Amino acid sequence: MLKPWQFISKIFSLNFTYQIDFDFNYHKILEEYNVVQNKLNEVNHPSLGIDHDGGWEVVSLYSETGNATAVAKNTDTDTTPTEIIKYFTYTHEVIKELLVKYNCKPRRIRFSRLKAKKNINWHRDWDETMEYGNSRLHLPLIVNNKCKSNLCHESYQWTPGGLFYGDYSFPHQIKNEGSDDRLHLIIDLKDPKNLFTDPQKFSLDEKKRKKYKKIIIPIFNIFYKYPKKIIRLFTFK
Repeated sequence: MLKPWQFISKIFSLNFTYQIDFDFNYHKILEEYNVVQNKLNEVNHPSLGIDHDGGWEVVSLYSETGNATAVAKNTDTDTTPTEIIKYFTYTHEVIKELLVKYNCKPRRIRFSRLKAKKNINWHRDWDETMEYGNSRLHLPLIVNNKCKSNLCHESYQWTPGGLFYGDYSFPHQIKNEGSDDRLHLIIDLKDPKNLFTDPQKFSLDEKKRKKYKKIIIPIFNIFYKYPKKIIRLFTFK
């Protein structure tokens, strides 16, 4: 059954996700990750208990402080490679190619793991959208067919080998009901140029999203965000 905010986005047929035309070998990225996985100090995403149930772990290739365990977004500043980038020669080449091709600067870049049988709850990242000059790209590495994602009403299940943009300023969630972890490389870019293969379509979609965001976000806040805050206030969770 659709949530109220999903119902609105479906009624108006809003689009939230797009595949990016960019060539790379995801096998090499995953191989680098697997080789050094035991050396990585993955940490819980900072919003434990609010946005997720304890199964969301991240480690940074680019962060605001240059530290791999610094995963929070505190300022809108440029980021720098972290100490673990030395283990990811090919992955770093892919990142630098992205920055050159789309003439942009890096923001946070991190591996994001959602453990089996765990969830990322409904939430929104208000500035993770081209509306504010930001683009959040997902590069899937490990997926399973029982891990389902939603951006408002739009259900998606991206496969390894592709690179995808999502407008995460809208409510989104992930449920991993499979027996395998889900692993993505999340690449946040600042002011990318010519990111979309059909910029005219994206511009029309963006205009439509901005129009109905004025309805969707208040509904999300009233039916989900504010009640959750009240529950946490009285249960101290």
